[in-house]
Amino acid sequence: MASPTRLLKVRRKLAQVNKAKVRKAHARNYGTTQPNLPLDKPNANELAQKAKKK
Repeated sequence: MASPTRLLKVRRKLAQVNKAKVRKAHARNYGTTQPNLPLDKPNANELAQKAKKK
């Protein structure tokens, strides 16, 4: 029979593999970038600098 340490290592590795599969499946289905990233919105600091100049 395998030692308790070996069983723990095997169980831990299987859990890691399963988590990776779940993570990759989620990334495939839903993508990896948040849909609501404010990339097209003006920078708040930039607006403050423009207001200061006026």
